[in-house]
Amino acid sequence: MVVYLDAVWVLNLLIDACLLKLTALMLKRETTWLRFWLGALTASAIILLLFTPAAFIVDDPLGKFAYSVLIILIVFGFRRPSVFLQNIAAFYFVAFAIGGGLFAIHYFFQDASFYAGSRFLNTMTYGDPISWITVCLGFPVLWFFSKKRIDQTAIRKWNHTTITHVTIQFFDHCFNSKAMIDSGNKLTDPITHAPVMFLEKCICGDVVPDALFQKGDVLPSVQDLDHLPEEWRNRLAWIPYRGVDGSNQLALAARADQVLIQIHGKQLACTKVFVIFVSHSLSSAGDFNCILNPDLLLQGKEIKSAS
Repeated sequence: MVVYLDAVWVLNLLIDACLLKLTALMLKRETTWLRFWLGALTASAIILLLFTPAAFIVDDPLGKFAYSVLIILIVFGFRRPSVFLQNIAAFYFVAFAIGGGLFAIHYFFQDASFYAGSRFLNTMTYGDPISWITVCLGFPVLWFFSKKRIDQTAIRKWNHTTITHVTIQFFDHCFNSKAMIDSGNKLTDPITHAPVMFLEKCICGDVVPDALFQKGDVLPSVQDLDHLPEEWRNRLAWIPYRGVDGSNQLALAARADQVLIQIHGKQLACTKVFVIFVSHSLSSAGDFNCILNPDLLLQGKEIKSAS
């Protein structure tokens, strides 16, 4: 049997480079191109090492682990023990995940009956075609799939840390909502400098008058506002903001009696808050139905620990 060592080594080099790149993306580690490719070359050199008298080094599990430690040291260096252990664990996780996926694909398509009669795909000439197809096609697909899952997991984790529970009080009515803390929301009332938040119509029910809900760029008419109950008219304010197209626009907001925010095991009470009511959904996935101004976390007064 003929083994094309150069082809196997080049393929292994590319695979190792992709695994190291996915590890760096997963951990968001920065490394130079020189260190990255030195690490990939070191990792792929294990193929050449198997054909030398030093093959015994990587035959033992401890030797393989020591070799992987050397690879991680070359690519990411050693900052502190905890970070180094994270790098090692992530590298093995990525390698096992991709390797397990390749094994599953190979096992699924291991029937050779469909190419047994083909001279071009003869196993004795070019090697097992299923193995080559699995590596050359399956690996990029699994790499891309793994990267997308890692990105989505990071986004979901970020969303989880920025979404909290709030209670908005108007008169004797309280609205419970899931709110996203939006660092880009810096709207404030130009007169009182009170922070402004957004709330969906589905949370308010029939308590809030329909004229207060913002419907795109259409502002409520004077007649609509004149028909509002006096207790609502006394707490209204016009909030200027800059639209997506750069134009200056206005939105109608109402001052809430109190907003309670539960975050980091604490409950914050905010009494100087304006709320803009919107008729559209704020989250396409339904993760939240309220958008908070981050200044509320600074101005809020802690009243008790959140249960």
